Amino acid sequence: MKKYIYLLTVAALATSCTTKLPRIVFTGKAQGLTDAVFIVTDAEGKNVVGQNITDGNIKVDTVFEGPAGYGTLGINKNGEKKKEFEVYLEAAQYTVEADAAHLSSYPKITSTSGIQNELTAYYSIQEEVERKAQDKVVVLGQGQAEIADNNNKLDAFKQFVAKTPNSLAAPHIMMNLKYEQNLEAYYELFQKLSPAAKQTEEGKFLETKFSGMMKLLPGKDAPLIIGTTPDGKKFDKAALDKKVYIVDFWKAGNQVSRLNHQDMIGGAIKNLNMAKVGIISVSLDNKREWWTKAIEGDKMNWPQYSDLKGDESANAVAWAITRIPTYYILNGKWQVVARDVSYSKLEYTVNQYLEGK
Repeated sequence: MKKYIYLLTVAALATSCTTKLPRIVFTGKAQGLTDAVFIVTDAEGKNVVGQNITDGNIKVDTVFEGPAGYGTLGINKNGEKKKEFEVYLEAAQYTVEADAAHLSSYPKITSTSGIQNELTAYYSIQEEVERKAQDKVVVLGQGQAEIADNNNKLDAFKQFVAKTPNSLAAPHIMMNLKYEQNLEAYYELFQKLSPAAKQTEEGKFLETKFSGMMKLLPGKDAPLIIGTTPDGKKFDKAALDKKVYIVDFWKAGNQVSRLNHQDMIGGAIKNLNMAKVGIISVSLDNKREWWTKAIEGDKMNWPQYSDLKGDESANAVAWAITRIPTYYILNGKWQVVARDVSYSKLEYTVNQYLEGK
């Protein structure tokens, strides 16, 4: 009997010794680098790989503790500002090609990880679109440059979806783009994604997000405001008597919100016909005292509402508020004229609407 127990123990030890742990392998070349660092971190910022590059060669073979997910990869000359690129990390092999003259460009990464290959394809398309845009000698103001950049990224994503319709990385990529600023175009692209992509964590989030935000397009009936005024009165749509409304989402602890209130009172919207224009503020505070003291301190003499549920406010969900402050323009029928309007464009947007009436 003892003999059999011994044999079983030896067999178990032999099996454990031959079991291969999952590994992540990086090989490749970083041309022209003799004093640099190759570093890979996971989503939590924990180092997965760290290696000095002295001869331009990248060669790392290490146990991958997982779980699989998105992280960053950087190839940086020592002493220079760190530049990171998004990668998908799992037990797989990665071949990296880079050179010292183009360290600000996404490296050429091929992998046994399908999702990583999708990321490489997307960032390659994005850089090509941006390169072509830069070839056009056009001087743009800051606002115009931001619009152009967003349009370039939309164009790149559109090309990526057309070339890689079954991409599982597509919802994750879209999450990093300003899809809310071109809602209809991104929603159309989202509809083209595969069922598997829509079932990813990011895909499910976007589906919920879009289902709410598509109700906030110009011309749609706006949600009713939940909560009450400081003296307990509920929002009454039937009492509206202006041609157009600015709806201001704010918080007492948000400095930009408070400064904008002072700016309004100080005459920043003096070119608006206030006989036709109304302002309604909706607070995302969760403490009544903070809310009411801020109203008094800012000397706001227009309607104020809150359900005092902070970021969990039903108003935040219904109006798709992701940052404070956020401004909407509505008409007198409580329909959306424009959503997520920047503070600097409120006056212009309101006047354009009134002139078109």
